[in-house]
Amino acid sequence: MSAQVSAYGRLVADPQIRTTTTGKHMAMARLSVALPCRTAQNGEATFWLGVVAFGNQAAALAKHVKGDMISIAGNMQLNQWAAQDGAQKEQPQVIADSVISARTTRPGGRKKASYQESPPATGAAPGWDTHNPPDGFDQRPPFDDDF
Repeated sequence: MSAQVSAYGRLVADPQIRTTTTGKHMAMARLSVALPCRTAQNGEATFWLGVVAFGNQAAALAKHVKGDMISIAGNMQLNQWAAQDGAQKEQPQVIADSVISARTTRPGGRKKASYQESPPATGAAPGWDTHNPPDGFDQRPPFDDDF
């Protein structure tokens, strides 16, 4: 029996890329997921979730960096190990079947829009003011009916 899980959160570090002994690509990352919690001061608790992806999903995960928002879906498992001090440790992790970017990008890859709307020019054709023509140089067609 396996537990299917979907999670949406922020990467807390850049994903680590590795190659398995069989030559398959693998990516590992940690995700910070906000969960509702009535006893927490701001109403949210942070859940730390490990993510492991293989093949195409590893490539999708590797394109992200620390701080990016991603959505993942896959099988949940509990990773257990013995720490150097001998204490038994465990960490939940997801073997990702799906990695979807939740980052937003503007057209052209710009992070911030530097567009500032200017007031419309009176009597000029749209966009005419951006070319800065010399004074008296107007190539617009005449709009007379007598032409």
